[in-house]
Amino acid sequence: MQFSLIIRSFIIACMFLPHALADQIILANGDVLQGKVKAQSESHIIWLSDSFGDLTIELNQVRAIEIQEVADTDPNIVSNQLPVKIKDEKQTLQGSVGLSGSFRSGNQDREEWAINVDLSKRHETIRQRAGLDYQLRREENDVSKQNYDVTYAIDWFFKDEWFLSNNLSFGANDDRALDQFYSVSTLLGNQLWDTKTGALSLEGGVTWINEELLSDVVEQRLTWNWSTNYRKRLFNNVDFSHRNQLLVAIDDSRNSQFNADIGLDFPLIDDLFTKISFMWNYDNQPAQGIEKIDRRLNIGLNFVW
Repeated sequence: MQFSLIIRSFIIACMFLPHALADQIILANGDVLQGKVKAQSESHIIWLSDSFGDLTIELNQVRAIEIQEVADTDPNIVSNQLPVKIKDEKQTLQGSVGLSGSFRSGNQDREEWAINVDLSKRHETIRQRAGLDYQLRREENDVSKQNYDVTYAIDWFFKDEWFLSNNLSFGANDDRALDQFYSVSTLLGNQLWDTKTGALSLEGGVTWINEELLSDVVEQRLTWNWSTNYRKRLFNNVDFSHRNQLLVAIDDSRNSQFNADIGLDFPLIDDLFTKISFMWNYDNQPAQGIEKIDRRLNIGLNFVW
């Protein structure tokens, strides 16, 4: 009888031992689920629950993961430190630096060098964005000329993917006969999605523009502003991007501008890409002697992190 009792106790202990040693995930609301990590991305984790099967859980809903045993074959499984803290994807710095040569037709035909820098950092509900577009042009029998555009934006995510954006930009553009310009914008935006493989955001609001022309004329206007920013990974780490902006003067709808930037990034090694981009700018009321349309084709190297 005593031996039979020992056998039964051993069988019962073996039945409960896998659950005692199972991994567990602790959610932000305090719930604990037994199971194991099946896969993990930058924004979600797939948890194979002992009770509910596969569950897709957002990382910001995970407090910690306790892992008793780590599979050697899955590099996405986190370490077996107890507890395991999940990386907060909303505290990351992303950016790119590009160097390119370009050929432009429109107001002038010329060759030029260009550098482009884009930075983005998000911490909790605040995202900051900065950009620099600088061009140095040399033409035969002409002095060197420079175009530049510096931008800064701060976004406040006040509800889910909705955000309020305040933007500031300034620069100069010899091609458009602009000695100096600056703009200030307040926009309402929606970040429809933002992952490693793609992103889409829409923004709309008002922009104040001040332009000082080379002819010493100063033009000021308040405009409606609609913009789109789209990015998609196609295949073999080839990235497609498209950005556009439409500006329409509030007091004169015939005074408008449209800017578009379309690009493809082809991977070379690690984070180094060959970038091909096409920029198209339309201004239906340009300065005197300036054409309405400008086009620019860039081919260069782009480093992304």
